[in-house]
Amino acid sequence: MTEPRRTTRFAKAEPERSSDAALMARLAEGDIGALGELYDHHQASIRRFLTRATSSADDVDDLVHTTFLTAATIAARYDGRAACRPWLIGIAVRLLRRRHHALGRWLSVASALATLRRSSVDPRSALGTTSDIERALAQLSQPKRVTLLLAEVEGLSCPEIASALDIPVGTVWTRLHKARRELRQLLDGGDGP
Repeated sequence: MTEPRRTTRFAKAEPERSSDAALMARLAEGDIGALGELYDHHQASIRRFLTRATSSADDVDDLVHTTFLTAATIAARYDGRAACRPWLIGIAVRLLRRRHHALGRWLSVASALATLRRSSVDPRSALGTTSDIERALAQLSQPKRVTLLLAEVEGLSCPEIASALDIPVGTVWTRLHKARRELRQLLDGGDGP
């Protein structure tokens, strides 16, 4: 009778993770592999933020990919901080603003067309959400919603948010205070601001 084969399992060593600053330096030098590593490290966080910030999952994949492609094109301007997540979120917020402005123009045109047709359909009514919190978040202005999500969901400090959004820290505190107050009012059944 033959003895059963023994298999030895060797633990595979985890590849050492490069620091964000090192990856950004490599990316600035044209190393496209660094972009893949950055994407692997941060895409889930950026996707989670954008999903919550948009209250619509339709364009999230495009926004995530555009965030990283934009980061690649401006990598030489990276300020060298150890963690680039707030910087990437700042890029995502700017892309979100552009999308918001374009969507606003589109909604204006759609509303004008609906008025011309004497229709009472509001194009925004199709943008429903699934929970009370999501509905309340969707009613906040985009700057307040983004600031609140960066603080409460992404766990960024007020100085990090100020850096990511390129605004004064006092503005962050004001937006955060107003966003929390308005969200509380909306969740308590009030009409909001």
